[in-house]
Amino acid sequence: MKKLLLALCLTLMGTGAFAQRFEEPEGGDWALGINIPVTWGDKVHLGVQPKVQFYATSQFRLETSFGYYFKAKERIDWEVNLNAHYLIPMKDSGLWIYPILGVQFLHRHYTLDIDDANQARVGLNVGAGLQYDVEDNIYVNAEVKYTYTNDFDRGNVLIGMGYRF
Repeated sequence: MKKLLLALCLTLMGTGAFAQRFEEPEGGDWALGINIPVTWGDKVHLGVQPKVQFYATSQFRLETSFGYYFKAKERIDWEVNLNAHYLIPMKDSGLWIYPILGVQFLHRHYTLDIDDANQARVGLNVGAGLQYDVEDNIYVNAEVKYTYTNDFDRGNVLIGMGYRF
């Protein structure tokens, strides 16, 4: 176990030596991307979430996304999110961390044998993300966020990628 931890530490320290200087985003830039979300609450759901991002400044961006969650146990969910991110650069490594704050409209459709039912809720998104610039305009990201609603809160873990232009 000690050897594994030592190898991991040496690997992480060595990656800084190969870090490249990437072009930083500018105010007015746009990005398109896709996330693969996994949510948990009363059930675990897997989905797909296209997103559009607008960089108001080099470090502040707005993101809107539409998430569709595949049918699980007689239920289909979809959501629309509007989130704000404040990007904090980690030196010249191409790595960024960011807090997430936003709102969500969530729709649930139950397909029951007797009758179909629909529920809609508005919630508050709170979380954090990590972005790594693979190239000047291509990045991968991971996010963890929690959505607070009046009766069905849920957590989200998302991995994704995007293209900035």
